[in-house]
Amino acid sequence: MKLDTKNEPPQYQNEKFFKTALENGLRDMSVDIKKIIFAQSSGGGENYCSKIYRARALYRSSKRQLDEELALIVKTIVITPATQFLEELAVYLREKIFYFDVLGRLEVLIGDRSKFGPKCLYTTRDPVQTIVLDDLTQYGFKLASRQNGRDEAHCVVLLQKLAKFHASSMVLLEKDPCIREHFTTGMLDEQYICTNQRFINFMTLQLRTLADVVSKWVGFEAIAIKLYRHCDNITENLVKTGRAIPGELTVLNHGDLWVNNFMYKYDAEDPGKPTDVVFIDFQTSFFGSPGCDINFFLNSSVQLNVLVNRRDFLVRTYHQTLRNALERMHYEHIPTLHGIQVEIRVRDLYGFFSSYAFLPMVAMRKEDSCDNSIEALTDYEFARKKVQLMFSSNPRTTETLRYAIKHRKRYKYSLVAFYIFGTFIGYWFNVVFVVL
Repeated sequence: MKLDTKNEPPQYQNEKFFKTALENGLRDMSVDIKKIIFAQSSGGGENYCSKIYRARALYRSSKRQLDEELALIVKTIVITPATQFLEELAVYLREKIFYFDVLGRLEVLIGDRSKFGPKCLYTTRDPVQTIVLDDLTQYGFKLASRQNGRDEAHCVVLLQKLAKFHASSMVLLEKDPCIREHFTTGMLDEQYICTNQRFINFMTLQLRTLADVVSKWVGFEAIAIKLYRHCDNITENLVKTGRAIPGELTVLNHGDLWVNNFMYKYDAEDPGKPTDVVFIDFQTSFFGSPGCDINFFLNSSVQLNVLVNRRDFLVRTYHQTLRNALERMHYEHIPTLHGIQVEIRVRDLYGFFSSYAFLPMVAMRKEDSCDNSIEALTDYEFARKKVQLMFSSNPRTTETLRYAIKHRKRYKYSLVAFYIFGTFIGYWFNVVFVVL
C-alpha cells in the first residue's frame, strides 16, 4: 500500500486505519488497501470545531474482487482547552448516534429516496475523536460561497429538503419517543452557557461590537441602547434563546444550519440551477421548534433581497413541503401554515442570535478569515481585532443587520407571555415570546 502524505495527515491515519474504516463501512471482512491519496483540505475560516482531511482510497474488496476508489472525509476533533466545550456538549457522541441510529431511519421514512446526509463508514475515539464519511463531492455535491448568501432558488431547494427532514423526524419521534433523549439540547445548552465563561465572553464581544456599530447609525440610537441592555444580560438571554417552550412543535433540528453545513447538486445543463441539497455536520442537532432551524438559516445564509422580498414565500414553501411529506407518511397532526408562522415568530430570538453570532463570521472575506480557528480566537486581543473585522469585512453583513434589526423593531422589546388557540389541530399552545 502506498500512502501519499504530501498534506501531512496525522500518523494514525495509516493503512490500518483506512482498512478498518472501509471494512466497517462496506461491511466487508477483508479490504486490501492499494493506495491512499490525501487531497488539499479547506483553509482557515471554513471549519471551526473540527479538522477536516480529504482522502481517496484505492482498494480491492473481497466481495467484488475489483479495484475500486472511494473519496472520503476524515473529520477529527482534538480536545484541547479551547475545544473542551465540544466534549461538554457531547458533539462526537451525538453525531455518531445520528449517523448510525437516526439518519437511515429518516431516509426510509420519507420514502422518496431523499438523501439527508453522507454515509458514515467508521467512528473511533482512538487516538482522537474521528468520523469517516463519504465525500459528497464524488456524487456531484459542492459547497456554495459562504460570503454571498443564497439566492431564492438555493433557498427553495434547502427549505424543501429541511421540511422533509423535519417531517420524517416528527414521524420517527412518534414511533420511537426514546430517540429524543440523545438530542435534548443544541449549542445553546443551558448548563453549558451557565458554566462556560469563554463562550459568554466571546458572545459578549460580538454583541457589544454590534451595539457599537449600530450606535453610529442615524435613527438607530434607541435600538443601540436596547442592544447594550441585551448584552448586559447575555447569559440569561442566551438561556432563554435555547430553552424549550411548552407546547411548541417538536422536530429534529439540524442545529447549525449555515451555508457550510449543506452541499448542493446542480443541473447538468444549467450549472447555476440547484436540484438537490444534502446536510452535513449533525453534532449540535436537537429536538425543538422548527423555528430554530428556519430562523438560523434565514439570518445567516440568505441574500438580503431574498430576505426582504421573499421571506413569506419561503415559509410557505417550507410548510407546503412539510404538509405533503407528513400526509404521505400518514401523520395525524399536520401543522397549519399559521402554526409554522407562529413557531418562526416565537423563535425569532434564535434568528437574532444567528445574526450577530454567525452572520458576521460566515460573511467574512476569505482573506480576512484564513487564520480563524477556535484556538486563535481564545486570545482576547486576536478575537477583538477579528470581531471588529467581522462587522466590516463584507458590506452584506452591515446591510443585512441593518434590515434585520429594523425588522424586529415592530415587535416589543420585552418578555411577553401570550396564548395562541387553534394553531394546531386539537390543542392549545402556551408560549413565551422573547424578541429583541
